[in-house]
Amino acid sequence: MDYDIAIIGAGCVGTSIAQRLAKYNLKIALIEKDADVAMGTSKANSGIIHQGYFTAKGSLKESLSLRGNELFDEICPQLGVDYKRTGALFCATNQNEVKTLQGELTKSINRNVEVEFIDDPIKIKELEPNLKNEVIAVLHFPTAGIIVPWELTIALAENSVANGVKLFLEYNVGFIKREADEFSIHSTDGRKITARTIINAAGIYSDKIAKMVGDESFNIIPRRGEYIMFDKNSLPLKKILFPCPTVVSKGIVVGPTLHGNFYVGPNADEINDVEGNQTTTEGLNEILTGGMKLVDLPFRKHITNFAGIRASTLRHDFIVELSSVTNFIHAAGIDSPGLSSCLAIAEKVETIIKNECKYVLVEKDNYIATRKKQVRYADLSEAQLAKKIEENPQWGNMICRCELVTEAEIVKSCHTLIPCTNTDMVKRRLRPGMGRCQGGFCQAKIMKIISRECEMIYEQITKTGGDSQVVFKRSKNLNSEIYQGENL
Repeated sequence: MDYDIAIIGAGCVGTSIAQRLAKYNLKIALIEKDADVAMGTSKANSGIIHQGYFTAKGSLKESLSLRGNELFDEICPQLGVDYKRTGALFCATNQNEVKTLQGELTKSINRNVEVEFIDDPIKIKELEPNLKNEVIAVLHFPTAGIIVPWELTIALAENSVANGVKLFLEYNVGFIKREADEFSIHSTDGRKITARTIINAAGIYSDKIAKMVGDESFNIIPRRGEYIMFDKNSLPLKKILFPCPTVVSKGIVVGPTLHGNFYVGPNADEINDVEGNQTTTEGLNEILTGGMKLVDLPFRKHITNFAGIRASTLRHDFIVELSSVTNFIHAAGIDSPGLSSCLAIAEKVETIIKNECKYVLVEKDNYIATRKKQVRYADLSEAQLAKKIEENPQWGNMICRCELVTEAEIVKSCHTLIPCTNTDMVKRRLRPGMGRCQGGFCQAKIMKIISRECEMIYEQITKTGGDSQVVFKRSKNLNSEIYQGENL
């Protein structure tokens, strides 16, 4: 048997579970079909740390989002992950919506959630000056916050790897066999991993993985959410802004990011295609209309749009439980507030491993509890930067002007525990390509660095892995079959 535990899916849930279990003397495999972690729902969501609001009483969504909210204060400082408790406002624009907010006020108080109902227009404007005058009352949840979801996921994965978890990227599970007291997990390209226990954290593919072992207890309903991102400092929001929610969704959010941008979205569109993450004209118009109910949007400051897929089910709750198949654990159906709950989901899976799978969990003597955040140009003082440049001139070579990313930082990202071998891996760690020009200035330079540091020719360098090549063939000097480290 290769591993004690195999976790399928390296989004925020799978990596949270890996990081939680990595403190024990267990052989753990973390399996991901894509070329990097955080490539599914974890890279395209609102990045909100919710506070347990508007969840069904007694549901896992209620308990795990409340517990998860608390755990960010413990885990993020340990792993060098930035987050901010901005607070969130749910907004009412008519008396019916006011009644809805008052109902949630009572429910939240009964949950011991810190909350305040405000209908004084002056106090509302003090909390968020950008709100329209049509907002007549708000529910204020002060411990709601914001985080960069892929930065959290990467940190969890790196800490897991540092503690001995084996990460398998581009391992697309083709089928699973149950053999005696173990599972054999076969990739579509012929590889095989064996494990005593499987944890199914495969997101929008979690029902497909379950069916591979004969568990047909749920089906995933893909729910697309579209977003529009705006440039830095185009709307200086203080709070996360929600409309009055509906049964289907918390509504179109207007929210700040940690890096000074703001976004509008998502909508909630049930679709048939689990890979249907394209934006639509209708969807973008819907979220713009929704956003304009709360604030005046600076349309000319829009820089990009994107969509993510949430893994919903007819249970309308998270599925975190032991399957009817022995030693097969589900962490599935994780839609909103999944990011907020991921650390608590890992805690619950740990309990299942211990109590229901009967593992004897022994903590490692050499467990590494912390992870250092990569040093960033943007965080250095002039004196610190001058010293860095003196030690390494690459710190003085600016690659991304929009996000202030230097050659030294990109070189470092190519040699971390999860080395960056495509341009979007660098983008998620350091943000080049996320600014106003969306990579128009820096992408070729990043490719040159990857080519040099990872010893790859340009045709091998992709945007996201797989078949996403950026270039296919040189248009000049065609008699040179191999070229490495040259200028584009």
